[in-house]
Amino acid sequence: MEFVEKIKNMTKEQVANAMIALLPHVSPDTFLKMSLLASRLAEGESAKSAINAVIESLQEGDQGQATRMFRRVMTEVSPQCLQKIARTLFINGLLRSSDIRANFEKKHGFAPPFTILISPTMQCNLQCLGCYAGKYGREKGIPFDVLDRVIGEARDMGILFIVFSGGEPLTRADDLFRLARKYDDLFFMFYTNGTLINDKIADQLFELGNAGAVISLEGFQEATDARRGQGVYQRIMDAMDRLKKRGVPFGTSLTVTSRNINEITSDAFFSHLTEKGVMVVWFFLFMPVGKDPDVSLMPTPEQREFLRQRDSELRAKYPIFIADFWNDAPYVGGCIAGGRNYVHINANGDVEPCVFTHFAVDSIYNKSLLEVLQSDFFRTIRSKQPYSENLLTPCMIIDNPEVYRDVVRACCAYPTHDGAEDVITKIKGDIDDYARRFRAIADPVWDKCKAEYGCGENAA
Repeated sequence: MEFVEKIKNMTKEQVANAMIALLPHVSPDTFLKMSLLASRLAEGESAKSAINAVIESLQEGDQGQATRMFRRVMTEVSPQCLQKIARTLFINGLLRSSDIRANFEKKHGFAPPFTILISPTMQCNLQCLGCYAGKYGREKGIPFDVLDRVIGEARDMGILFIVFSGGEPLTRADDLFRLARKYDDLFFMFYTNGTLINDKIADQLFELGNAGAVISLEGFQEATDARRGQGVYQRIMDAMDRLKKRGVPFGTSLTVTSRNINEITSDAFFSHLTEKGVMVVWFFLFMPVGKDPDVSLMPTPEQREFLRQRDSELRAKYPIFIADFWNDAPYVGGCIAGGRNYVHINANGDVEPCVFTHFAVDSIYNKSLLEVLQSDFFRTIRSKQPYSENLLTPCMIIDNPEVYRDVVRACCAYPTHDGAEDVITKIKGDIDDYARRFRAIADPVWDKCKAEYGCGENAA
């Protein structure tokens, strides 16, 4: 029986390798047929569901977003990068890690995260206003051998997607590229300010193939330079040109504030992003944490609902994959922090529930990744998810602040930098008021549209 299973798995991998070799030469119709085959090869319900979602999108025809994205990927991503991405996230994700993840869950009683986010350093060449990480120290950060150990532990759990942030992670490009070469069966994403992406860095990303960049923007030149510094916008545009020229996939991270929401969701801005070669857009709400938090910069409740509706319009119009960290929560069952789908390891080694939750109980220096995920802190957070029946109010920091305070208090979590506690003490009243005002808008919307997210009684 074991021999038959080995032959079966070998056949699957051989078929998958053949499909990857064909990728740079296929049409959308052929890719659809390949996706149908992949759905039969995949192990695990989550993998099958992901492929079926792609199939449904491709079946929408030439004007469907999946088909338009397919055309962009096939014409703008280099064959080398395309095949490396497919190998790390397709073969490893659909054929190898599913069993590893299933066995992990069976043994430990919870599924491993989808990804881990590591801030290997808080060193940065910029001083952005309101930076969520601006209160951390600026030391070099986590030693190479600790990063190596943590990534190895993650891979052993079936985690295939590693994200680096900071600080500016490319201040440690040599160390991080060395890790990407060693773990060439994983995919790495760098959240970066983009200003260090010169020709040398762009060449290295191209040569790696299993790494991409997500570059932060605040809008057009005036808005970006106002927050990040004079001349930064043009340096970012130059970085995007370098990556596009080489066929390295990249995206942009947009911090949504009360002041820039109209600009960064405008047709003019998204047309510009498409022209520059951006393939992925991440919307993050401004969070009143970190460096001198200004509650007035938080998008208003009305603006959050505007963004939710605007997401759909932008997806229908532009061949860009758009992810809205808060408004897309219904698609993933609410908050994904605390190890449910990801955790954040800061540059001091503290393991935080998410990149905006600056409290911890453990350090990666004296515990394994598994031990950290098994902590009462993370188990308590996961036990409370989702924090509300309304999945449009997913966040325990700004939507369900009483949960945040209770968990921190019950688990004796410590603040990971000076002032981290301000969000649950100094501006507690502001956060409570914001949560009440947003729920007054979000609850009627949820009652009306939850079936569209597959969450209502009438959902398919």
